[in-house]
Amino acid sequence: MDFDPQRSSSQWLEQRAGELPPIRAIDATRPSLGTTRTWQLYSGNGTDIVIKDTPAGLTGNRLTELFNRADTVLIPVMNSVIDLNALDAFIIEIRRLMKMGRKEKRIGLIANRARINSTAYKRIQEIAESNDIPLVATLHDTQCYPLAMEAGMSVWDHQKSPSAKDRKQIRSLLDWIHEAVPKSGKRAVPEPEEERPGEESQWSGERLPPFAMG
Repeated sequence: MDFDPQRSSSQWLEQRAGELPPIRAIDATRPSLGTTRTWQLYSGNGTDIVIKDTPAGLTGNRLTELFNRADTVLIPVMNSVIDLNALDAFIIEIRRLMKMGRKEKRIGLIANRARINSTAYKRIQEIAESNDIPLVATLHDTQCYPLAMEAGMSVWDHQKSPSAKDRKQIRSLLDWIHEAVPKSGKRAVPEPEEERPGEESQWSGERLPPFAMG
C-alpha cells in the first residue's frame, strides 16, 4: 500500500514479471474517483499482511492516522547525520502517540545500508537501546538490493542469489514480523537451506501467502 508520492514501491512492482509470486499493489497516494477511500484501501479477505510504504517526515494528524491503523511500525534509518536527527524527532512523535494509550504497537528499527564499524551505526544502536526499541535488522550496503529493485524482485526471487549473509539479515526481520502474525496457514518465511561447497544457496521454498504491498 503506497502512501509515498514518490511511488518507489509502486514503480518497483511495475517492473515485476508475471511469472513471479503475485504481490497486490494499492496506490494510496491520491483518492480514486468514483469510490470511497475505505474501499480504495481494502486489501481483501485473503490478505494476511499489509505493508504500508509511507513518506519520510510524517508528523501530526497524518502520522496519527497511519499509526492508529498499524499493528507494527518499522523505522528504517541510514548511516547519516540527517537520518539520525530525523530519527530522534520521529521517536519523540511515536512516544507521544504511545502515551495516548496505544502501547500495544510493536516498534522496530532497521539499519539500512549499514556500515557496522561506523560511528553512525553505533549511534543507531545507542538510540535503539536508550529508547527500548529493538534493532530488528541490519541490512548491509550490497548490490543485491538495487539489482532486485530494478527487476521488481525480492531478494528471494532474484536468480543471481544474494549471499547467505544477506538472507540472514532479511530473515531476522521476517522472523520478528511473524512473531505477531496470526498463524493462518503456511509461514511466509523461507526455511533455512543448506549450501553446497563453492555454490551460492538458492531458495526453492513455497510461495508466499498473498499480501498487499505498494
